[in-house]
Parts: sequence; structure tokens; C-alpha cells
Amino acid sequence: MKLLVLRDKKPGHFNQAEGVARAVGRLAPAEVTRLDIRPSWFAHDDIRKQVMRRWGRDARYWLRAMYKVDADALEKPDVIIGSGRPTIAAGILISRAFGGVPFLYSGGIGGYDTREVSLMIVASPRAANYPRCAWALIPSIVDPADYALPRRLATLADLKGAEIALLVGGTAYRKEWPQNEWDALVRLVREVAKDYGVRWRVSTSRRTPDEVGAQLAALDKEGVLAEFIDYRNAGPGTVRALYGADAVAVTEDSMSMLAEGITAKRPVIGLRSAKVHDGYASEAIAGWAMKDWSGTGKPSLAIVPLATVTAEQFATTLLSLEPPRRDVPADLAALIGPVLGLEVPGSAEQVAVTALATPHPRA
Repeated sequence: MKLLVLRDKKPGHFNQAEGVARAVGRLAPAEVTRLDIRPSWFAHDDIRKQVMRRWGRDARYWLRAMYKVDADALEKPDVIIGSGRPTIAAGILISRAFGGVPFLYSGGIGGYDTREVSLMIVASPRAANYPRCAWALIPSIVDPADYALPRRLATLADLKGAEIALLVGGTAYRKEWPQNEWDALVRLVREVAKDYGVRWRVSTSRRTPDEVGAQLAALDKEGVLAEFIDYRNAGPGTVRALYGADAVAVTEDSMSMLAEGITAKRPVIGLRSAKVHDGYASEAIAGWAMKDWSGTGKPSLAIVPLATVTAEQFATTLLSLEPPRRDVPADLAALIGPVLGLEVPGSAEQVAVTALATPHPRA
């Protein structure tokens, strides 16, 4: 099966698209071609929507005009996969150019006629009942098979020597982190290490302010951290090994990192800022926190306020979480299989039946 993965500039988006491609690869042998999607100078989001509403029937012309993509130079794919707004019109146009090739999209779509989108994988249960939508954890390239099972954290004594990964983000769309919250993060890391003997493995990201990176680097020099990855020096792609820790803490600006922790079958704590204005993200994360990922009825994800959480509250919350047991990529494959007419193998077939029977089925 030939897959065409559309990649915009944002790592979070193209990692989602790659995650969908990997899920398809669980259903059939797949050959992946990647196409960088860069809109032309004039083809900003509103223009793309206008073109697709009024003039987009000449797919090959508009692929050239808006993306400088020559459809004649592409091999016909069996499936097109995208994530991120620049890939929406591109995916629909490529599908049209090749006579209606299935187009799978990770994310919600607004402002477009989505009848030519075969499946939208949405993060919020509220959006799951729209046509051709399915509610699933954000896809990623994390493979739970790459990690050993985490150490069971059931008592305070279990925390001594336990590894906790801390993935630090920063200000993002409709989310802010005032300095007092960064100071609270540094204080929390120091106190949890001192009081409970945990081994912190910390990574910053491209969004982390330099001064926060410097504060964490100072903690590392003091010996408070077991491992410190400074994004400014290490660059992208270095964080994956941290999902092998016994638990994961994430600044809640990154939905993707929360999802990756669950996918890696780790208990996850999200550290929430007081300045959050993103309703969709908040309801998506609330849905994940309520879901039974372990099959025990206990949560695997908890959200705590960064500005006020104490070391004791953090530890108690962590001990209340159960490591996830679901194979998230298999769940995703089970949702995709019927859309592409592919057989869902083994246990994933039962996942598909269960998913379609829940209050949030694929419409």
C-alpha cells in the first residue's frame, strides 16, 4: 500500500501524520512517500478556504498555484495522510487529482467541505459524532513496544529511586506561563527529589524560555537532576528515550507530549498553567483524564495546577495513577481499518467493535 504523508513545518503535526502512517502499516505492508507542504506566499489559511469553496475543482492547477506541487510528478498513492492546516487543502486537492484517493487527517477541520476527507481523527469526544470523525488519542511516532514496563508506584517507598521524566514546554497558542509558575516548577522539582528520592530526567523544548532552561541547567549542576537534555544544544528528537521512565510529567501546553506519555504506557501528570484560554484542548485533555486506559477503573492521567501544587500533592497524585495498558497504535489501526476496507488483525478487531459501540462512535 502506497502512503503519501503530507508534512507541514510543525514537528507536532508531521509526527501525528507519521503516527497515522504507522497505524496503517499495522494493517497492510506500507511504502511511505513524504511530501513537504509549503503554501505559496499568497495562500494563507483564509485564501485556501476561499479557493476550496469557490474554485478548487481544478485540482492540479490549484496544487501548483497554492503549493507549487506538480501532481503529474507524483506517483498515485493509495492513501493520503495529513495533519496541520496547510495540509487540509493540499490533501483534498491531491485526492481529487487522483480520482478520489482516501484522505486521512489527524485533527479537526473547520471552514472546509469535508466530504472528501475519509477520516478525521479528533482529540475531543465532543467532535467525535460529526460525519467521518473518530475520537482517539493524538497519534504519534511513539511505539510502546520500545519501552520496558514501568516500575509500579503504589506507595511512597516506591518513589525512592523511581525515574520521572519531566518534559518542559513553554508559551503556546492561547497558553501562557508567567514567571511565578516557572519558579514553582523549579521549586517542585527540587522538593520532590529531596523529599521522595526520585530521579528526575528533564528535557526542555523549542518553546522553553532561555531563562527557564538556565534555571533547570543550574539544578542539574547542583546534582538535583539525574539527566538534563537542553533543547538548545540537543535539538529535536532527543526526548523519546525519556518515555522509558517510570512516570512522565508534562507542562500542559503540549497535548502531544501528554498523549505520547499515555501511548508509552506511563502514568502521566500534566502541570497546568493558570493562564489557559483553549477550550478545545482543555476538553480533550479532560476526556483523556477520565478515560480508563488501564482497564482497572483507575486514572492514568491527572492534571494539577503548577503554581500551587506541593511536593506532597504531586507524590500523592502520582501514586493514584495506574500505568496504561491499552495499545494505543492498535486502537488507532482498528478505527482506520474499516475506513480503508482493511482487515483489523487479532485483538485490535475487538477494539474496533468496542469503539463503535461507545457513546463516541465514528459517524
